[in-house]
This record gives sequence, C-alpha cells and structure tokens, in this order.
Amino acid sequence: MISKQTVLVLGAGSSTHCGYPLGRQLVDQLCQLRGSADLNNLPDGWTRDAIERFLTRLSHSDPSSIDAFLETNRDEGSVGKYLIAQQLKKREDIDRLFPPHDSGWYRYLFNALLVDGAPEFHKSSLSIITFNYDRSLEAYLHTRLQASFQLDDAEAVRILKQLPIIHVHGILGEYPTSPYRSNCGTQELIAISQQLQIIHEIRDHEGEFCNEMFREANQRMKSAERIYFLGFGFHRDNIRRFQFFSRENTVGKILRATVNGMGTLDVQSLQTTLAELGFPAEAFNGNACNHFFSHVAGLE
Repeated sequence: MISKQTVLVLGAGSSTHCGYPLGRQLVDQLCQLRGSADLNNLPDGWTRDAIERFLTRLSHSDPSSIDAFLETNRDEGSVGKYLIAQQLKKREDIDRLFPPHDSGWYRYLFNALLVDGAPEFHKSSLSIITFNYDRSLEAYLHTRLQASFQLDDAEAVRILKQLPIIHVHGILGEYPTSPYRSNCGTQELIAISQQLQIIHEIRDHEGEFCNEMFREANQRMKSAERIYFLGFGFHRDNIRRFQFFSRENTVGKILRATVNGMGTLDVQSLQTTLAELGFPAEAFNGNACNHFFSHVAGLE
C-alpha cells in the first residue's frame, strides 16, 4: 500500500518500454509513412498527395517533435493529430505489456498498490498525472487484475477506477470503453484524434487553468508529500500550466525526476532553470524509468 500522498507525473519516456516512441522517434515514424499503405484509407476530403506534402514538410523542417512542427503550422493540426493517433494506436498490443516482453515499472507499481496482497487500490494515496495519450498503464493494470485475481471485467474496471489517472492532454479513447487494440477504422481514428490536445492548442490565461485536468493536477500536487517525474521533458508551458511550482509551494515536498538520456550540460541547464521553482539539484538523476523505484525512490 502507498501510504504517503504521492503524485507521479508521466512524460513520453515513461512508456517507451511498451513500444511507444519519444518525440523525435514519432517524427521519424511519421516521415516513414510516405509511400506506405497506411495512407490508403484517409478521411473524406483528404488526399494522399496532400498528406504526402505534409509529411515532406515535416521531414524538411527537422523538428524535435510533431508538437514543435504544428506550433508553426497550426492550420495542419487536424492532420497532425490524426497521424499521431494512427501511429500510436498501431502499438496497442496487450501482449506487448507482459512477459516475455518487458513490463517495466508497471510491474512495480501494481505490486505497490496491493494491500496485504489484495487489490484494494482505494487505500493507496497515489495520483497519476500523464501527458501521454496512450492507455498502456490502464490496460496493464486492468488486465493484470483480471489474471491475478480471477476477476471479471466489471470488477477489474471498478478497482482500476479507484486509481486517479489524469490525462491532461487527452487520451486515445476512454478506457476500457474504447478497447486497447491496434485495429481501428478511419472514423474511429478521427474521433480519437479530436480528443487529443497538442501543446499550443491548450489555451491558458494568467490566474486561470487551461482545462479541468490541470486544475485537478494542481490540487493533487498541493496535497502531495512526494512528486516523482518519470520520462518527463519539462517543457516550460507544461510546468507553467500546473500553476503550482514555486519555492513556496514545493518547500517540504520530495521532488525526484528521471533525466535518462539527457546530456550533462542539458541537465545542468535544467537544474539551473528549475531551481527557481523549488527543484533541488538532487531531484534529477540519470536512472531510466524502469530503474527509478529500485534505485532512486520507493512507493511505500
């Protein structure tokens, strides 16, 4: 059982063990769509030539992420989100989350949520804030509940919903109403893509939250004793939209974050920038997400 009030903040790096790409990797995968069969069945009114031109511009702009490209090509947002949804949905394979594949830190989390070996998620003081669109964590917990305790679908869903998982940028379809599966028709992809919000689409004003998910995230952080960032990129807009981080708000709280894969100078720059917001230098460590709970911080 997780007895201390804890918030996990998840970025793209937290689900790479499930086969999901980081920002630059997603750009590469999208650019590889040119000439592929994935562009055969497009929404009405869209042409293959137009999508190919979009992907060529994406390639030639050489962005760090699809969000960065759409920031300066805002009229292409619907196309970009459709292609994002298509690529991420292709990776929805429930067996990919379990042995012989790597279940990563999801395995540790599930065990930490048990109370004397029983699935009583409501007794744990954990909240999860995720910037990811994917539902791999929900699918893993739901499926493992059923397999480990011989629960029917409805009971496993009831227990899963006791764990707050807040998708601040949207989700690839509500889970489990929208099943975790890769086969997805054009109309379903359109509906899913409309649920996604890329960074520049989220409107915020000083003193106001840009959506209800960020408002809830703020409240969860205020009551937390520990805030752990896994695979999070610390984009300045995302940090600002929490309307939480300051020396005054973080005093007495334990902050820890993975920076695996970042260069030494990048980490030093991040430490300097975030020090003003109450992040101590020791908050950042080079461990990967899958090693975080065994090498850096536990979930007791």
